[in-house]
Amino acid sequence: MKWKKDIYENVRSGIVELLVLHLLRERDMYGYELRNTLAKRTNHAFDLKDVALYGPLYRMNSRGLVSSHRELVGERRFRVYYHIEEAGQKYLDYGEEQIQLVFSGIMNLFTWNEEEEHPETPESE
Repeated sequence: MKWKKDIYENVRSGIVELLVLHLLRERDMYGYELRNTLAKRTNHAFDLKDVALYGPLYRMNSRGLVSSHRELVGERRFRVYYHIEEAGQKYLDYGEEQIQLVFSGIMNLFTWNEEEEHPETPESE
């Protein structure tokens, strides 16, 4: 069913940046490490393919939210580590506020009980 993929992508698309920035707030990480940590800490709700991780990383890098640096691993292999910048910290702070507001509103809607809002009153005699 095509709509399942649409919902899956729409729900997760804007959140990935915030989740990655949240992890980078702890320490610099390389892509594979970010992907595995994100999957583990979200109980695999965000088990991303490379393109779903690197696309947001490249966009955040171009917007100055993160920076990257290469470190030599072994004799010839490099890892690219990502680092959250001050602009990324501010972006994350605002994003976390908005996520909490949005999810709180969604949960209110999903659990809304009309009877609690307008309890029936006994008819007067």
